[in-house]
Amino acid sequence: MSTNDTRLALSDIQGPLTSLLEKVCGREGEMWLRGLNKFLRKENPWEKPETFKIIEIGTHKDVKSLRKALEESGAQIGDYASDILNKTKLSKSRQFLDLVALTVEELGFPKGARLEDIYTTAKDQGLDLCPAEVGPQLRLQYFDQPTKEWLVIAMEPIKDSDGDLDLFSVKHYDDDRWLGASYGGPDRFWRAHARFVFVRCK
Repeated sequence: MSTNDTRLALSDIQGPLTSLLEKVCGREGEMWLRGLNKFLRKENPWEKPETFKIIEIGTHKDVKSLRKALEESGAQIGDYASDILNKTKLSKSRQFLDLVALTVEELGFPKGARLEDIYTTAKDQGLDLCPAEVGPQLRLQYFDQPTKEWLVIAMEPIKDSDGDLDLFSVKHYDDDRWLGASYGGPDRFWRAHARFVFVRCK
C-alpha cells in the first residue's frame, strides 16, 4: 500500500460498524436506518425539521375565557375535548412557541409505532411535548387549516370523564374546524400517516 493511499483497514472501521449495527437492530432501529439512508444519499440525517407554526399561549386568564374565544371563533369542541379542556392548565405569562408537525413515518417509523416510542424518538431529535394549552390555542390561531387535515397534539395525556387518557386533536372536516380528543394511552399504536405537533426545544 502506498503512502498516499487513504483507504481504511477493516480494524479501523470495525468499532463504528458494530455500533451502527447495534443501533439499527435496536429499539429505535427504524430511525437509525432512515438516518443511514439519508447519509448514504449525502443528505444531512439530523437536519432540523421546519417550523410548522408559531403560536402564542398565556393569552387568557382562565379556561372559561379561552373556551368563550373558541366558541366565538366558530370552532366546534368535541365532548371529550371539552372534558380535558376543563382540566387544562394555562400559562400564567404570554409566550410564543415554535411548533413542529411530523408524521409517525417522518419520525422514523414507516410501519407505525406506539405513542411511548414516538415521544422518546421525538425527544432524541430535539423536540419536546407541548403544554396542553397548545391544543385549544392552535385551534384558535389556525384559521387556514386545510380541509381534512388532522393533527394530534403531542402532550401529557389528560383523563376524560370516562377515566381514559386523551390528547387534544385539531382537525378541519368539511366546513367545521374542530378541537377534538384522541385516546392517548402510552401503548396505543399509531399508523405511519398520523401527524403529531411538538414544540421545538430552545
